Amino acid sequence: MHEFIERLVPAIGQALVDFTWQGALVGALAAIALRGARGSMPQVRYAIACIALLACAVLPIFGVCSAMMESTPAIALAPFAGDAAMVAIGGDDAPMDWQTRLLALQPLIVALWAAGASVFCLRTVFGVAWVHRMRMTPQPPSQARWQATIDALAKRMNVRGAALRLVESLESPVVAGFWRPMVLLPMSVALRMPAELVEALLAHELAHVRRHDYLVNLLQRAAEALLFFHPVTWWLSRRIRVERELVADAIAAETIGDARRLAVALATLSDLQATRPALPHLAHAAHGGHLMSRIQQLLSPQPRHRLPAGRIALPLIGIAAACIAFYAQAQIGQTPAAAPVAAPVANAAPATAAEPAEAAEPAEAAEPADADAAEAAEAPEAPEAAEPPEAPEPLAQNKYGADRDAWALVRKGKDGYSMSGSTDDMDDIDLAKRSLQRDFIWFRRDGKAYVIDDPALVGRAQAAWKDSDALGKQMSALGDQMSVHGKKMEALGAQMEKLSRTHMPSPAMQQAQEKMGALGQQQGELAGRQQLLAMKQRKADTDAEEAALDREMDQLSREMDALGDQMEAQGKIMERESQKLEQNQEPMNRIGAQMEEASKPMEALGAQMGELGKKQEKAAKTAQKELDVLIGEAVQKGLAKPAPFARQ
Repeated sequence: MHEFIERLVPAIGQALVDFTWQGALVGALAAIALRGARGSMPQVRYAIACIALLACAVLPIFGVCSAMMESTPAIALAPFAGDAAMVAIGGDDAPMDWQTRLLALQPLIVALWAAGASVFCLRTVFGVAWVHRMRMTPQPPSQARWQATIDALAKRMNVRGAALRLVESLESPVVAGFWRPMVLLPMSVALRMPAELVEALLAHELAHVRRHDYLVNLLQRAAEALLFFHPVTWWLSRRIRVERELVADAIAAETIGDARRLAVALATLSDLQATRPALPHLAHAAHGGHLMSRIQQLLSPQPRHRLPAGRIALPLIGIAAACIAFYAQAQIGQTPAAAPVAAPVANAAPATAAEPAEAAEPAEAAEPADADAAEAAEAPEAPEAAEPPEAPEPLAQNKYGADRDAWALVRKGKDGYSMSGSTDDMDDIDLAKRSLQRDFIWFRRDGKAYVIDDPALVGRAQAAWKDSDALGKQMSALGDQMSVHGKKMEALGAQMEKLSRTHMPSPAMQQAQEKMGALGQQQGELAGRQQLLAMKQRKADTDAEEAALDREMDQLSREMDALGDQMEAQGKIMERESQKLEQNQEPMNRIGAQMEEASKPMEALGAQMGELGKKQEKAAKTAQKELDVLIGEAVQKGLAKPAPFARQ
């Protein structure tokens, strides 16, 4: 057992030290993922935060297990090091590096961590005891009414039965327990808030029961207790609570069918809580999380949007690269650290055996080879006498086809010609065409232009390009047919554009839309004033004050009805104008159908041209190879002559 503890303490210490950077990495990745999902559903952000916290909990456990498995063979091999290892450790008078110092501090690190973890574990134990004590609280007669309410809600939400307890030590409803869930409802809330608002709060608590949030929260507290020293743990835990409340709000709003009622209930609950006692961390309160953001999410959910993948992928790649670099640097730093241990063992052998390796002077024998190479490099200067021939280099060097090379197959008496090259060569080709009286091949090699007018070679070249030319003519014929259909499409497009000018919202439609928007804004302002008045009515102390507030509420209701009538009138105008737009849409639909029919022949022609293009490409490659052979043959036989008036 003592030996096991001696192995366990360094393993835990190393895992805690490693988690300092591992936790930072997990936190950075989680922050990027949460930022990318800020427009998604709360369930997505909740899952991201939970997965990140789970990774934080698993990494140290994996580190401890790995260190324990690696430490067993190390202990078995340690006795074989003998005195050599002692010499290596004690013979170095240099100060200890940071790794050695950290290794020496590991027992203290583990002791401090154990003390802190024990404190946070006690907090969890106290929370469990508090839940048990609340379960045994005596209940007043009114408890049966609220128990019936929560049973009805549980049936609607398909949740197993939850016990309800009325308590006086809280000012916010909470849920506790997993096997036997229990909702704690403060007496002040049950007595001072309207029943429909209390029902909304109870639906929120049942949402926690439905999602088993108590169990998740228990595991969350365990992770906090074990990893209390890292700020990423607390940040992730806080994000989990915030998103958990938003998810529960969404479920509760869907259950009661009125998100506004839940928002009013949360706002009213906030007003009732002048002093809020600290809740046990195992309980879920309806008041938890960012209250204003929760109310805003209920009243006006933000539209979901997607973040471009690059904005997420690039930071993730950068962090991953930094992590790899950090790990590699750590490995590099660890490799030399093992060298002093092996050095004394090597010194036990005769040191003279290594001296011949240092006397590596025979390497100087490579100098004569350098001299010979220099002389060999000067030898090619002799062929300078071969400069008089102006014929191009043989084709065997495979230089044909570079950017500076080009060719053209010219037929006398025809305006066009087949060529491959730059438009800058066309002037030289035209000059050669005017000078020569028969068909020829023009080509450029190494900046110099040549012509081949031998009838046999030219005839073979024309025969090589015969198939490609035939396919080109077929492509041209299909292009003419495509042009005819294209003109039809162009005419239909002009008609469609003309009709689209008339298919615009009328001034009456635009004016009605503007008025509808203004009326909607006024209606929203009146709704806010009504909510404030409703809160004041609940706090009214005298009958006179309550009567005055009732009159003011009636006035706001009349204004709201008037706005509703105006919005209905504008809605009729918009409906009438929309019918006109639908009537104008029919001619556009007919033209659209005609354009669709006209495009079908073009699609068929395009497919045919694609097939012909593939065949022509294949034929051109074959012809190009044969032309290369012909040009090489002409060069070898001396039939390639400098082109007249060639651009040098």
